[in-house]
Amino acid sequence: MGFFDRFRRNAVAAEVPIQRVGSNVSLSVAAGLPNIFEETEKFQNDTNFKNKFDLYDNMVKLDPELNGAVRSVALTANNYRINYDKAKNGAIRNAIAEMVESVDFDDFLINALRNLQVYGNDINKLVGRTGVGITAVQSLPIRQITIVDNRGANGLPFTADENSPIMSNDFYILREQGIDTMVFPRAEIVHLRTDYKSNWFEDTKLRQSYGVWGQSRFSSLEQVVRVKYNSMNNRIALEDSMTKQFITIDKSAIEHITDPDEQSERLGIIMDEVVKLFEGLRGDQMPILPSYVSLHHVDLNNTIPDNSGFLDMVGANVAAVLHVPRVAAGQERGSTFAATYNANMWANTAISRLQSIVKQGVIRLFSKQLELKGIPHKIKDLPEFNFEPIAEESPMESMKRSVMGYQAGILTLNQSLDIIGMQPESVGNSRIEKSSKPTMGELPRTNEQGD
Repeated sequence: MGFFDRFRRNAVAAEVPIQRVGSNVSLSVAAGLPNIFEETEKFQNDTNFKNKFDLYDNMVKLDPELNGAVRSVALTANNYRINYDKAKNGAIRNAIAEMVESVDFDDFLINALRNLQVYGNDINKLVGRTGVGITAVQSLPIRQITIVDNRGANGLPFTADENSPIMSNDFYILREQGIDTMVFPRAEIVHLRTDYKSNWFEDTKLRQSYGVWGQSRFSSLEQVVRVKYNSMNNRIALEDSMTKQFITIDKSAIEHITDPDEQSERLGIIMDEVVKLFEGLRGDQMPILPSYVSLHHVDLNNTIPDNSGFLDMVGANVAAVLHVPRVAAGQERGSTFAATYNANMWANTAISRLQSIVKQGVIRLFSKQLELKGIPHKIKDLPEFNFEPIAEESPMESMKRSVMGYQAGILTLNQSLDIIGMQPESVGNSRIEKSSKPTMGELPRTNEQGD
């Protein structure tokens, strides 16, 4: 150690210690992943839901694949037609048309199809009065509704176990034993439900009901979605906790300094300057580092196991339960019985089933409107309500069907023209007569000689 080094070391010791530059706010936020995952971690760990409908709400809210599948099916309810010509008289036609225009009919259909998928139930309160008809259809929050029989007509609590379950939906109670409790008789409610005939259900008051509440398709996805978010959160947290970049300082930065203490001080100053440089950068700027400072990136592709296969399997489960077709790598997914029917056929069948339930509710809505208006009627007197076909026939398929039917002698010419949307012909009510004689002669036998 040289003579001047001793004085230099003492001078350094007498100086104020160097204060390290702390990380800025943005780095603190990047490290705070628990804040980002708070909702999904609560969803996967918390089992203290008031009822199943709270859980289903979170599933749709947090899972984009579920949300997209439900939304795509629900929007099919917007394609419908009402054939007023099928109504018995003008009074019925006018009354139904008046109600359709005043109650946000499109929203009622879309919301009903969505709730049938998520909750297996859709409950609506009819608002109207005698002589005026239905003026509004209010959608009631499923998770705040309890359904009781005559034992709960007065709104007082009672017990219903498996030996004496609730087996009829006589009254609907909103916010039972809560603030602003309201009791509605069955006549004021339109309740749409799926698979309810043999469904056991426990409400928020721990009462058992049978054949009253519809069953949600989400019941088979509860554990799958929880496992999905457990896997995703763990992977992202693990990836965030691992080093993605690191800085190295070449020895050329301190090779001209002989004192170890000065070398350490010099390295600290360099690191402080590098930290200040990175903290002052905008998102579109690149750092310009000295020649002796190098920035290295770490490839984490082979460090953390790939879970894309697992997530794809979860997506296939979602498609199978909700019957939403998924096509990947040329293979259809989402069909439980893929060997006999493809996914599109199962999806169309399942959606048509949900639409038929909504159609039953619409017919009841029409009938209630006429009842309030004082118009006598039967179900066959109502206008015809139908949803548009989900899988529409292409013009080529229509042409093939009409030609085959006409050539086979099954359809008349006018019937075939009607299929492809053409005008009938005056002589088009006849069919092609099939000849009883064979159109081809016998085939030559082996080694047969000609005449």
